[in-house]
Amino acid sequence: MSATRVEELIEEFDWFDGVYKRDEMEEALALQEVITPRLIDILETIADNPEQYARKEHYANTYAVALLAHFQEPAAHLPIIRAFCIPASQSDEIWGDMETETLPALLVQTCNGRLDTIKNLILDKDAPPYVRGSAVEAMTFAVVKGIAGREEVITFLSGLFTGTEAESDSDYWSNIVCAISDLHPAEAMPVILKAFEDGLIDPGYVGLHNVEQDLARDQEVVLAELQARVEHRVPPDVHGYLSWFASFKGNENVATLPPPINCALKSQQNKKNKNRVKTKLAKKSRKKNRR
Repeated sequence: MSATRVEELIEEFDWFDGVYKRDEMEEALALQEVITPRLIDILETIADNPEQYARKEHYANTYAVALLAHFQEPAAHLPIIRAFCIPASQSDEIWGDMETETLPALLVQTCNGRLDTIKNLILDKDAPPYVRGSAVEAMTFAVVKGIAGREEVITFLSGLFTGTEAESDSDYWSNIVCAISDLHPAEAMPVILKAFEDGLIDPGYVGLHNVEQDLARDQEVVLAELQARVEHRVPPDVHGYLSWFASFKGNENVATLPPPINCALKSQQNKKNKNRVKTKLAKKSRKKNRR
């Protein structure tokens, strides 16, 4: 009976009507052992045939990754990566804002305390740029979650400014500067200054003044702001996890979270703003009405 109910839940999740399926999510939480393989199957289907999945306008993938992240399911780690490492046109249609806003949390929540795969994504020149950028941000999440030490992550990221890690016009190094700045850039300033001098950083993406503003502040304050952002984006309540998704804004069935800390001057915000033209258009295409 539970297997039958799992299929019924997947069908409910797949039908987007603008209403958050809170009751169905509660059932899914109670059926963790049975539903987890089925949720992973959804990701494998996306990875294997993203064009077909996008064409049929599914929505169960949104619930699937939220549940798997909440379960902290290690078996979902590689399928999540495969499901996001698809051509940009299909990824925009299937994932929308989740490409940049949610993927860092998904990577950390399912990594089982190991960062090897996330580091490999950062180093992989063939991975989609937004996946590499999300992997970089995931490293900062890992510091907040206690998976890695701040110094360890800064040392790793500081070693990625040779100029050969990506195409010359890539935002790759700007993403890394954002992440280091979010961790407080003190130790990495010589590397960052040289990266600006070498033209690796787009000043319209993140300016040296943004980095210097964080440098001038206490490390504890900078890390506290990072922790607040991570806690906002990875709440312990799975309903809260989905509550800020654009598709469900204004839905009374969705939990309400406080707004994220105001970081308008931070380099992290610049990173997000640059992606929003693309992701907002993608999100609109995901607000489907089935009749």
